[in-house]
Amino acid sequence: MEETNILFLDDEESILRSIKGLFMDSSFRIVTTSDPDEAMEIIEKGNIKVVFSDHRMPKITGVEFLKKIKKKHPSIIRILFTGYADIQSIEDAINLAQVYHFVNKPWDTNDLKVTISNAIAHYDLMAENKKLVKNLEEKNAHLKVLLEKQKEFTSTVSHELRTPLASMKTSMDILLSGTPGNLTEDQKDIVTMSKESTDRLNRLINDILDYSKMGSGKTSLNIETVNVNTVIQQVVNVQNSVAEDKGLRLKCELDRRLPDIYVDKDKINQVLTNLINNAIKFTEKGEVVIISSGHKDKNFIEVCVKDSGPGISDEDKNKLFEVFQQLGDSRKHIGGTGLGLAICKEIVDFHGGKIWVESELGKGSAFKFLLPIKERRGGNE
Repeated sequence: MEETNILFLDDEESILRSIKGLFMDSSFRIVTTSDPDEAMEIIEKGNIKVVFSDHRMPKITGVEFLKKIKKKHPSIIRILFTGYADIQSIEDAINLAQVYHFVNKPWDTNDLKVTISNAIAHYDLMAENKKLVKNLEEKNAHLKVLLEKQKEFTSTVSHELRTPLASMKTSMDILLSGTPGNLTEDQKDIVTMSKESTDRLNRLINDILDYSKMGSGKTSLNIETVNVNTVIQQVVNVQNSVAEDKGLRLKCELDRRLPDIYVDKDKINQVLTNLINNAIKFTEKGEVVIISSGHKDKNFIEVCVKDSGPGISDEDKNKLFEVFQQLGDSRKHIGGTGLGLAICKEIVDFHGGKIWVESELGKGSAFKFLLPIKERRGGNE
């Protein structure tokens, strides 16, 4: 078992003898001296956990001595040991030396033993905490290195996959066009299914690259003055044909008084495209409504994409914006990369906004996000 050393510094030899006799049979070792210079030499050798110092001494005051200990060895527990302490000395001991405790002379033996026991326990606890923090920092540093390597690997592999995928897609487009010769209906179905799988794989790679960039902090926002209604209308114009193919209607309810805000237009387009595309995919009949509203008094605008689909369970709502999460039974039949909503959340968060979903099973879903009117990215208002 490691030996615990307690140092007593006092200019009265009779007190030091009493201390030695008092703790002769203790489990810890008592070291005593009347010389502050010798006390510092003892401390420099190590293995001292607690220092008791008398206040009134010829060469130096106890507060000054403990202040030196605090500066050079802050982990050592410091206790002022005196019979002449006044208010100023106590204030100095607290403010300058940050002492752990005061012991008055003449001391109570039981109180002194309890004080030493508590001081040792405090020292050991602080040492253990320091060790745990160090271990945690080392593990975090190691994890950070591994994470960077993983992101680099993901980016490299994703880029390498794009070229053969593009070649495969081109080849299938040529086959479907009939240029090499007409295909039978069965052959067309097989090539079409292969092309859809290739397109899905390409979307997955793009999503992985987007999310990887955001997670590594390498994504930068191209901020400009934007009217979100204009962006909504642009996305709706593109998605209209997709909705019409399913017999759905895209409806806009836009606040014409919506103020211009500072955002990355392409990123917000990406969020809207993902939300509207999801709403179309998960709605079999009815309409998808896109609503915008401004709230200048609260410094945000709100955008809502509302569908009349099957709705989302509470269990699924809790994990909806996490990476690679698929929804429950009501939506399993529709494939996705599992990254779209996670990317939406990252983009909205980057802008200092908030995104969430309101939904009940059988009653559709409303995906809503807020964007600040005045910039507050990175905590700036």
